[in-house]
Amino acid sequence: MRTRLALWGAGLLCLLVAVLGGCSASLQWRQAERIDAAPVRVTGVVTAVEKVPRSGDEQVITYEVQGHRHTVRRALGTGPGSPGPGHRVCLEADRGHPGVVRLCGERYPSGDDMYPTYVLVTVTGAIGACVVAGVALGVRRRSR
Repeated sequence: MRTRLALWGAGLLCLLVAVLGGCSASLQWRQAERIDAAPVRVTGVVTAVEKVPRSGDEQVITYEVQGHRHTVRRALGTGPGSPGPGHRVCLEADRGHPGVVRLCGERYPSGDDMYPTYVLVTVTGAIGACVVAGVALGVRRRSR
């Protein structure tokens, strides 16, 4: 009974990881396509640098699109060469949804490094769910 519950728990956890990773990757893909369809190039200004526990510094960037002011947080690097308050940053925003923004030269809003991470998490979760399902079938067959 315990083994069966543990397998169900592991299977559901792997499935949850796969679904969340896939949803995140899909969202990034759609947002990138929206920006590509109607891009607006704007100049953002770093207004603050905030310390984020265990991940370094995060810059708060303020920008204006069609008369409306927006704010976004991005990790633009740490150390002496990283942008600080007052530095200008090139951004591309979606004309219809100006809150959807990416750095100029990048493909995805969360950064070009994060999209492959989402895909890898999805694949890993799916493989884990398949492995757990295979083990559960084996346990079930042996118990008969």
